[in-house]
Amino acid sequence: MAFYYLLRSSALILTGLLIYTQTFHFGFVFDDHIFIVANPFIKNFSNIHVMWHAFPVTRLVGMYSFALNYYFNQLHPEGYHVFNFIVHMVAVGLVWALADLLFRITKPFPAEDRFTKEIPFIIALLFLVHPCQTQAVTYVTQRFESMATVFYLATIYTYLCARLSKDKIRQFILFGLAGVLTLWGLMTKEVMITVPAMILALEWILFPNKNNKNFCIVLVVGGILLGVLFTKMIHAGLGVLFASFPSESHDGDLLTPAHYLLTQMRVFLTFLRLLVLPIHQNLDYDYPASIGFLHPPLTLFGFGVIAGMVFLIIKFRCIAPLISLGLAWILITFSINLAPRSNVIFEHKLYLISFGFFLALMTALTMLVRDRGTLIRILFCIIAVLILVSFNRNKVWANELVLWENTIQESPNKARVNANLGRIYGSLGQYDKSIYYLSRAIAIAPDNITYENRGIIYSMQGRHDQALEDLNKSIAMDPSYFSTYIKRAWVYQVEHRNDAALADLRYAIMLEPDFSDGYIARGLLWMQLGNAQGAIDDFQHALSIDPLNEDVLLKQGIVYFSLGKYELALEDFNKAQSLEPANAQAAQYKAYCLAKMGR
Repeated sequence: MAFYYLLRSSALILTGLLIYTQTFHFGFVFDDHIFIVANPFIKNFSNIHVMWHAFPVTRLVGMYSFALNYYFNQLHPEGYHVFNFIVHMVAVGLVWALADLLFRITKPFPAEDRFTKEIPFIIALLFLVHPCQTQAVTYVTQRFESMATVFYLATIYTYLCARLSKDKIRQFILFGLAGVLTLWGLMTKEVMITVPAMILALEWILFPNKNNKNFCIVLVVGGILLGVLFTKMIHAGLGVLFASFPSESHDGDLLTPAHYLLTQMRVFLTFLRLLVLPIHQNLDYDYPASIGFLHPPLTLFGFGVIAGMVFLIIKFRCIAPLISLGLAWILITFSINLAPRSNVIFEHKLYLISFGFFLALMTALTMLVRDRGTLIRILFCIIAVLILVSFNRNKVWANELVLWENTIQESPNKARVNANLGRIYGSLGQYDKSIYYLSRAIAIAPDNITYENRGIIYSMQGRHDQALEDLNKSIAMDPSYFSTYIKRAWVYQVEHRNDAALADLRYAIMLEPDFSDGYIARGLLWMQLGNAQGAIDDFQHALSIDPLNEDVLLKQGIVYFSLGKYELALEDFNKAQSLEPANAQAAQYKAYCLAKMGR
């Protein structure tokens, strides 16, 4: 038996490595820059308690995982990707364990049918290799989804183990552990709020004659969780449930709660289509809102599919409980998406949903295809194709240029996609292309960030008047956004308008004193102006926020070197080189210091 599990575990790990090893050297993309690269709260491990106040409680575990990665890896993305892969493999293991437990509880097939022993393993394999999982695994920020799924699966598995246990002490411990896992999951992502509904479904489907006492317990726990969520919503403001707000999934749409709900009926169909036929995957869908049951007609069809699934859940409850449970899993885990938000669809939300799909699919296939040899060949072909598609889909995440060039093929008329592609072309020095796409984004839906990015590109081209015009427009649209003041200060600095530059940097620091960017920019300006002490003060402040920033350490060391403080300079150069051994400038200045010190 040990050899059986060792062999299959090795197969899962090797298959996972085949698909995801290529991603370990990929860079940061999209919201990684917000949550990791430019996030000051993860960069000082001794001060990460401030995240309790800086971020929603439903994201804290994921944010602490970023802080842990930053402590060991700084901004080298390999460690972050390896962490995501490990989380994915843990989720795969839990899928296998949970599916195996469910099949042992229900015993849907004769004991002599040897193939049925492999079904939980195949479910885990499908979960591992499906292309829709790539966004939750390869996109670093979306570890929120994969980590929440780990807690969700572990909670359900632990609950069922407690439910089946005859030992009261063991049962008490396991129920307590399920509660702890639920709380950890709630601090990772909101989907954990559906756990009580899932447990009620388990009780109703798996234990139809023994569920009365557990219903009360689950209802109490569910009430507590709903209370937590309600408190969170009160804190955030209940207006989101009733107000209209602009859609970030289709420019120009104004989402009302009713329109959002109608749109989710089509999103549900899109999710099912992606699970069955994972083609035309897209990081950033251009997804118009539904404004009526027949606008577009698929909206009504989505309601019909959900109603049909509810009917099948009831119908199969007794004759095929795992099909019933799989369908219930899909609906319950999808239900969290009915809470209004500006982005109506993202593929990573399929990560947890997919377990129910694979559970129902494998149970149905095993019941329908009696010829086991034929079924094995079908599954082998499906899995082989999914591995190939996942491997190729992962290539899209290699870097931001590849990602956004792929995305614009699917969403050519979306402002956010054009704006991001323009930003990337600008960072690569392809300024004409950058201006083209940024201007397209502004024409579709102008916003302060796009004006800021186009202003930066104009400044790179030496077109300072146009740069200032765009940066001023950006500030007029959002006077509280600190980054634009830093960019405008740089243009002022190039034009030798140093007083204006200093005024902008002071204001940027006042707006966001917890971010290091303003202090770094002002420190560099002080260096240029010959104010060594001002530069050191600002660099020290930046390092108190981000003590592992080798670039700031290098710049501070250069200032100390210019003052003849070689010991302090050498200390900074050593720290910078320890963080980035390939930093040639740090090595060069170290040599200068040692020479000056006669070593």
